[in-house]
Amino acid sequence: MRRIVYAAAIIFVVLAGPLAAAVPASAVVLVNQPASSVCVGKTFKVGVWYQQFSGGSRAYRVAVYDPSWRRILYKQGQASSSQWRFWRIGASQAGKYHTVYQTRSNGRWIRYRAITTAHRC
Repeated sequence: MRRIVYAAAIIFVVLAGPLAAAVPASAVVLVNQPASSVCVGKTFKVGVWYQQFSGGSRAYRVAVYDPSWRRILYKQGQASSSQWRFWRIGASQAGKYHTVYQTRSNGRWIRYRAITTAHRC
């Protein structure tokens, strides 16, 4: 899986590199892709990190909802450029956990969603 992410990043840099000089830098708050599947009783990890050289806003919001759509985690703030900030989420019941990340870019909140499925093992 890491090979795919690295390959995609390299392709993006090669293809988007010439365009980067013409486009103003936008916020780059990186988000941790949580595990797609976990066993009930185990944890999965969400997190944020600010890519220092990119410029732009450090603002983030992260919310995690359980299978009943109850919010079980909400964090907001300014992402650190010195280290990742992680939170561990306990999958206490079977079903789909929804992680919603929001970052600021050009004065707007940009949303990214991920789903973690908890199943009985």
